[in-house]
Amino acid sequence: MKRRAALLGLLALRLSAQAPLLQDGAGTLRRDRLDWTLGQEPLEPSSLPSFEVGWGGAGAQGLRTPLMGGEGLGTSTVGWGLGVQGRWTREGLAIAATALALRDGNRTLGVLQRGAVAYRWDSGWRLALEQTPLAWGAGLLGGELLGDGGQPFPRLSLATAPMGLALGRWRLEAFRGRLEGPAPVPDTLPQLTQRQAAAVAGQDLSRPWLDGGLVVATFAERLELTFGTLSLGGGKAALGGPAPTSATQTARLTQARFRWPGVEWASLVFSRSGWEGADRTLASLQLARERWDATLEWAGAARPATGPLALPQHLAGFSSGGDSLGPAFGPWTATRSAAWGLPLPWEGRGRLLLVHASSPLPAPAPEATWLLQGEARWRTGLGRLGATLATRRDTQAGMNRWGWACTCFQAFRVF
Repeated sequence: MKRRAALLGLLALRLSAQAPLLQDGAGTLRRDRLDWTLGQEPLEPSSLPSFEVGWGGAGAQGLRTPLMGGEGLGTSTVGWGLGVQGRWTREGLAIAATALALRDGNRTLGVLQRGAVAYRWDSGWRLALEQTPLAWGAGLLGGELLGDGGQPFPRLSLATAPMGLALGRWRLEAFRGRLEGPAPVPDTLPQLTQRQAAAVAGQDLSRPWLDGGLVVATFAERLELTFGTLSLGGGKAALGGPAPTSATQTARLTQARFRWPGVEWASLVFSRSGWEGADRTLASLQLARERWDATLEWAGAARPATGPLALPQHLAGFSSGGDSLGPAFGPWTATRSAAWGLPLPWEGRGRLLLVHASSPLPAPAPEATWLLQGEARWRTGLGRLGATLATRRDTQAGMNRWGWACTCFQAFRVF
C-alpha cells in the first residue's frame, strides 16, 4: 500500500505540474529535470489530438524584468489578447502550435509562440522543424547557453535514439537555426557602452545563423555527462553588408548530473559553460518528495585579470530584451538562486523563485539585483488557469530601480 501511495503521489506531481498555456514549453523542460531527480522516465507526449483557446497575456512595467521560464513574455513579447493551441499526431508525425494575437498599445501583435512539425521513426530518431524552448545547460534561470526565458527561435533539428556504447547509453542532437534582428537595447542596460561598441564594430549581427551539437551519455541511470558546442555567425553586420568573419562566436558546455544509488529524491549538477572569454561555473542541488521540490544553485564567472568586464557580444541574455542566448543577468554576474515547488489549495501547483545577482563592476558602486518570481496554476473543469508574476530591484550607483513583469492565461479545452 505504501508503494502504491508513493506511485500515486509521483503521478499526481507529474500531472499537476502543467504550466500555463503561454509557458508550456518551459514547463516541459522543468518536468524533465524533475524526472531525472526522481529517477523516472519522462512522460511521452499524448498521442491524442487536442485544441485549446484562451484569453490572457503578458506585460511589464518600469525596469525590464525577465520572467524565468517565460519564453520571452514580459520582455520581447507583451500585450493582452487571445491564444490558440493545438496538437495532432499520427504514426510518428506530430504537428503542434501555439499562436497568440495580442493587443500592445495601438497595435495588434501576431506571434507564433511555439510550433513544431516533427517525425519520429520507430527506431527513436527524430527530425523536426520547430520553434520551442531549448535549454542547453542546467539552471534555474533557463540554462547558461540556451534557455527557456527567451523567445523561442526557429530551427531544424535532428536527434538520435539512445545507443548502447562504451558502458552507457549515448545520444546525439544537432540543429541549425536563425535568430531575428538585434533587440532594442534599453538605456538602463548596465552593458550599454559595450553593446554600442559592438554595434560600431559590426558585431551586433542581424539574423545570424546559430548551429549547435550536443552529446549526452548516461551511465547506470545515475550519471549523465553532456558535451555541447554552439557557433553564432553569418547574417548581416550592424552597418549593413555581410558580417565579418571576426564576428563569429563559439560557446561550449560540459555538464555532469549525478544521483546517489538508493536515493531517489536528490540530484547534483555541475557545469562549465560560456561564450568566448566568459566561462561560467554552475553547481546545483535539487530535492524532490511527492508534490514538493526544492533547488539551490550558484553560478558565476571569474573576473578577468585584464580587458573589459563585458564582452561585445551579439546577445546579452534577458537584459537585452528576452533573447535566447547568454546568462540571464550578464556574463560576469554571479547568481545565487533558490526555488520551491509546492502544492496549492484546490489541487493547484505553485512555485517560488528567489535570485540574488551581483556584478564585479568598478566604482562608483557594484551592481546588485534581487528578483522574486511566483507561479500558480490549476486545472479547472473547462481547462487550465495559470499566472506568473516577477518583481525585480536593481541597485546601481547608489540608486534603487524597480520593475515587474507578469503573464496570466485561462485556457479552455475544446477537445
